[in-house]
Amino acid sequence: MGKFNGKTLLMLGSNVGATDIISYAKANGAYTIAADYYPVERSAAKRCADLALPVSTNDLDALSRIIGEYHVDGVLAGISEFNLLNAMELSRRHNLPFYCTREQWDRIESKDEFRRLCEENGVPCPKTYYIGREPDAETFRSICYPAVLKPVDACASAGVHICRSEEELRQNLDDARSRSRRGDIIIEEFVTGNEFTAHYVLANGKAALACIDNRYPVSLHGGEVTSIPIARIYPSVYTEGYLREADAAVRSMAESIGMQEGILFVQGIHNPETGAFRIFEAGLRCAGEAPYRFLSRVTGQSFIHILADHALLGCTDYDVTAEKPELDGKCCGIVSFAGRQGTVGSITGLDETVAALPDVLEYENRYPVGREVPDTDTLRQLMIRFVILSENRAAMEQTVRALNDGIQVKDTDGRDMAVKFDPERLWNES
Repeated sequence: MGKFNGKTLLMLGSNVGATDIISYAKANGAYTIAADYYPVERSAAKRCADLALPVSTNDLDALSRIIGEYHVDGVLAGISEFNLLNAMELSRRHNLPFYCTREQWDRIESKDEFRRLCEENGVPCPKTYYIGREPDAETFRSICYPAVLKPVDACASAGVHICRSEEELRQNLDDARSRSRRGDIIIEEFVTGNEFTAHYVLANGKAALACIDNRYPVSLHGGEVTSIPIARIYPSVYTEGYLREADAAVRSMAESIGMQEGILFVQGIHNPETGAFRIFEAGLRCAGEAPYRFLSRVTGQSFIHILADHALLGCTDYDVTAEKPELDGKCCGIVSFAGRQGTVGSITGLDETVAALPDVLEYENRYPVGREVPDTDTLRQLMIRFVILSENRAAMEQTVRALNDGIQVKDTDGRDMAVKFDPERLWNES
């Protein structure tokens, strides 16, 4: 008998995490339904589910009828913020369990609320100069430049400006305000260093650090624009320092919002010269790297399963004391080939090279032959992503070298398209 026998789960969307949750729910006896507007052939989640329905994840009335007709016990999504908010609203309408409330979500996702939460719990964060709509003259006099201007509630870096003078700050105020649903901004200290993401899991009200990474950016156009993370490597080279300086405060913050089960990620910057950590934003979901895919090979449990447990049972037997943020010495990562603009003409050696590398758990090719690669400084440039689990950093280095040497991507004019991760960077934090 599975623990979800007699339960029905509705999954919204086909993004990262959806298929893993459906597979887990089915393996434990649940009946699963996947809904979105994608055809079955384009949706791994729909192919995995017991029932696939062509209903938009934004059509809440139609989804409500499905909940009633199929006696749905829980509604979830993968890592998509849009779909998670719709699942949360449907759960509220039908009095179904959902891992967090809208109030809890907003306390973490809204930059002003999250900053107050950090300060209340002693989480190291950038200094806040102003939160509101229209800073006054005294506020402008208090700001040290450069400073960061942000909308309080936008995402994907929309309306974010690094301002190096009062004039530049004033010039960008309207843009930042216009990107905020509330029309409010936050002005904060500009901190330098290297970015990281840390994932926390909560079970039965207790939080634990699951992992922390190093983010390795790359610039495709030269200059300082390094918004494309060509690799995320776990554990971070400064895991020990983070555990000592920041972990206890972040755990306290996570537990303070009253969420019993769930996932929290925090993003921050580590200054290698001072050793200081500064956490600047967070989310009540799994980040896009979905590190549970390899963490489960180390700990024997996958934190994405917590969401299904709560949705279908209202509780979980997940053991937060089993987390191993230092990964028992192993090295894990999401390593990518970034693509230069153009049309993919050929990809050689991909299947053969991956087949010869047991450390590569899975890969995703977003731009097959014939597909056009855009010209941006965003995540849209990530062409091929490899999920890797190695015994140690030296073994990871060998695997990355083998991928770089064995796989070639050319455009229709025969020019190299792929920008690859330099494996020597594995030994540093940037």
